[in-house]
Amino acid sequence: MINTYGCSLVDDGDPGIGTGRPMTERIMPDRPETLGDALKAMRQEANVDLDVIVDETKVSRGVFEALECGRYQILPQKVFCKNFLRQYLNIIGVDERPWLDSFERAWDHFEESSGSFRTLTVEAPPPLGFNWRLWLPVLAGVLVILGLLLVVVLSAQSDEILPPDPRRSSAERLNPIRTMSTPTPLALQATPEPDQEQPLEQTVTAIVRVRENGECWIHYRDREGRTGQELLFGGTTRELQLVGPALLTLGNADAASVTVAGREYSDLGQAGQVAHFELGFASLTRLEPGSDGN
Repeated sequence: MINTYGCSLVDDGDPGIGTGRPMTERIMPDRPETLGDALKAMRQEANVDLDVIVDETKVSRGVFEALECGRYQILPQKVFCKNFLRQYLNIIGVDERPWLDSFERAWDHFEESSGSFRTLTVEAPPPLGFNWRLWLPVLAGVLVILGLLLVVVLSAQSDEILPPDPRRSSAERLNPIRTMSTPTPLALQATPEPDQEQPLEQTVTAIVRVRENGECWIHYRDREGRTGQELLFGGTTRELQLVGPALLTLGNADAASVTVAGREYSDLGQAGQVAHFELGFASLTRLEPGSDGN
């Protein structure tokens, strides 16, 4: 029998009146809400509890609830959601191919309606120039050693024979006995090189807070290329330690606030909006649509 879920038709498995329609002839949903209703109906028909899916996949319950409710604005990136949906369909025993195609169309519709960005492009940081702070102590040590060597060479060349003592007799002066003294070079001690100063990494500390009864997912990437993402629920506080400057993306930006250098930033976007920011050492800068991430 064909049941209606939103704007879609899903076969519940009963023939009803006439002949049942095969899977390939179903009208597949292409909106987040209608696709979620159809997924929930199939799970209930398969008599599979949502907790069973959570236990087998080790994925947060909130992710599957968001898929069934069509709340894509709080979900992580598309590639992760598609993998979660594939596991969901395999557990309830449904052919995954037509439903993954339907999910692709539903996600495209979500991005078009919410104005979110498909990808976040981050350019590699420019190469560092000559590090004077590292090499200046080394050059100073080399100059000191060369100066000591020059002093030793000059002292050896300037060592001359003293004139005869006038108090000596004439006979002694006629046949002076002179010996050439061999100059003793100064013993050079190795000059310890000063410790090479290592450039200190500038760390950016940002605190993300999610208001009660709200949900928000975050994605971040710092200057060293370290990335991560999380789904935060209402009342959650998350502290980020990143090598700045760093890039931060908020999904459902209206539900979150960010504190940088003791200053709290709120009103970061509208409900369901995906917003992008640059985390400075003492500031939070919003990246407008069309920005290249610099």
